[in-house]
Amino acid sequence: MSAHARVETEEDVQIIKEYTLLPILLDMLARDMEELKVYKDKIVYNHILFYLREVENAIYPQLQHIKSMMKKRDIKVIHTETNALGINVEYKVRGYIHHFTMLRSLVKAELMTMLMNMRGGLR
Repeated sequence: MSAHARVETEEDVQIIKEYTLLPILLDMLARDMEELKVYKDKIVYNHILFYLREVENAIYPQLQHIKSMMKKRDIKVIHTETNALGINVEYKVRGYIHHFTMLRSLVKAELMTMLMNMRGGLR
């Protein structure tokens, strides 16, 4: 095996990051849709709920695509830990174990960026 095959690429890291963040985004959407039920008598409720469901439905195919890319690139997530500081991810790329940590503030910023990018694609 060449030394180049052992090195994780920037694209590998991006795939792992998206694979880690998308389920968090799904959880947040589910939580927010549940919390919005107190406003179900308001006129904008159905409009907002429709938009949130569109976002939710757009995430599933994206997640499937990422999983297939991970399989092709021989990438596996070994362990993900969420704590008060952020997220720690241990993963394997082509047989070699790597780690990364994202602080809460970065997770929040990344999720907002993902939402904004999805918003443009839903129109």
